[in-house]
Amino acid sequence: MIPPTHIYAVIELFPREVVLKNTLLALVLVCFGFVGLSRLSCPNLFTIVYKNYFSTKTYDSTLNDSEKISPFANVMLILNLVITLNICLVSMVRSELQAEPLIQLVFLVTWTYLFVCFISHKVVALLFEDKYFGRSLGLFTQQIFNFTGLVLLVLALFALLNDGYKEWIQYLVYTVVIALPLAKVIKGVLYAKLNNYKWLYIILYLCTLEILPVVLLWHYFVGKI
Repeated sequence: MIPPTHIYAVIELFPREVVLKNTLLALVLVCFGFVGLSRLSCPNLFTIVYKNYFSTKTYDSTLNDSEKISPFANVMLILNLVITLNICLVSMVRSELQAEPLIQLVFLVTWTYLFVCFISHKVVALLFEDKYFGRSLGLFTQQIFNFTGLVLLVLALFALLNDGYKEWIQYLVYTVVIALPLAKVIKGVLYAKLNNYKWLYIILYLCTLEILPVVLLWHYFVGKI
């Protein structure tokens, strides 16, 4: 058996950039495994994810079997989003930080944002005293996360394998990342307006649970890099 010290010594022979890139590629393969498992449990996965992203159906709407994704597939797709979002930001962000601090910063910011997204629909249900509104926002969040994760997975693979097109891919990644909260806002506002919620409540929802977390995290992230 090879001692761990020998393994670390061999790793140190390679540039840190090469080690980081290979690690990110390995994580991309893991994500493809997650998507593959999701596909096995849901044969129409890609069609459903695409249609649901642009759908305005709410939680209390009647969903056909062809529009449903199994809980297992949803968990796999969420794991894919978490990992690919971190991969894209780590590989694309231009920073003076070393690799380890940058990874820690990206991990902290992405997990904080995703945590806020996961609990925001529950907070909305309490504030609006409408459990269906909260569940609908939870459904919208899941739809957006599933689609965004698949797009980021493809972009992460191309970014790591095509250095010559990295700048173009960078713009696509930033567009997808910006579209993540924007899509949540659009779906949430449309639902609130269609159900005749007062604009005061809509603005309160946007400012406290959608816009404010993004602005604070963006300010913190930019200040650190």
